[in-house]
Amino acid sequence: MPDSDDLRKAKEILKKGNYTFVLTKKGQLLKTSYERGILPMLRIIKEDEQALCNAIVADKVIGRAAAFLLIKYRVKAVYADKISEKAREVLDNNSIFYQFGESVPFIKNRDQTGQCPLEKLTSHTDNPDYACEQISLFYKQALGIEL
Repeated sequence: MPDSDDLRKAKEILKKGNYTFVLTKKGQLLKTSYERGILPMLRIIKEDEQALCNAIVADKVIGRAAAFLLIKYRVKAVYADKISEKAREVLDNNSIFYQFGESVPFIKNRDQTGQCPLEKLTSHTDNPDYACEQISLFYKQALGIEL
């Protein structure tokens, strides 16, 4: 189990700053973001693939796609205000320590009419590398964002 003090600090920063994403490592605040979805993680990974390694992440929402990114880039621990049951399975199966505020069956899309497209996109695999390739393709095709 990671240092619970580091996880508590990341959670506090997330809530106090009303951020959507917080990244800490060895007790140091590295990144915060107000961006929605997995974009903060993707931007950090693009900038430095090692940034998440052994880090603590606090996030408003963790779905299955985010869980795969956290696994592939070897995060140490995670706090989520809201986490999907499928994301919990992915984290459990890969021995990633996590805490959460609320667990939900799935993450909803932005207009709350169905399942998040990235949660759906990664629902047919348990392979983090394949899931991350699919996420990258989605962002490139749907949003023109090169990762």
